[in-house]
Amino acid sequence: MIRLILILMIAATTVSAQESKRFITTQPCDPFDKMFETVKRYDEQLLFTSKGIQFSAQDGKPYSGSSFFFVNQDTGTWSHVIIYGDGTACMVANGRNFEPYVGAQPEFSNTERDDL
Repeated sequence: MIRLILILMIAATTVSAQESKRFITTQPCDPFDKMFETVKRYDEQLLFTSKGIQFSAQDGKPYSGSSFFFVNQDTGTWSHVIIYGDGTACMVANGRNFEPYVGAQPEFSNTERDDL
């Protein structure tokens, strides 16, 4: 009986590891000028920009915007801000310990996970 339970637990773990996951979060949003006070406070400089899409946690509706990634390469702080067409700016994420990646690039064609 214990053996059957262990087999079922392993099988359940394998199935759940293969399922897609969804992470629902909240992003603080303000008018453009107010949101960039954080970037200015940490003396972060623009590193790159991009166009992107965020999906609403309420109804899954896509919202396109322009992403801005700022870093302070001396202190390691960073901020990722997205600005939507109506001028609303949202802090997607921010943090510390930013450093350039100098390791090997991952092989996405591998069926096993790369050690990143």
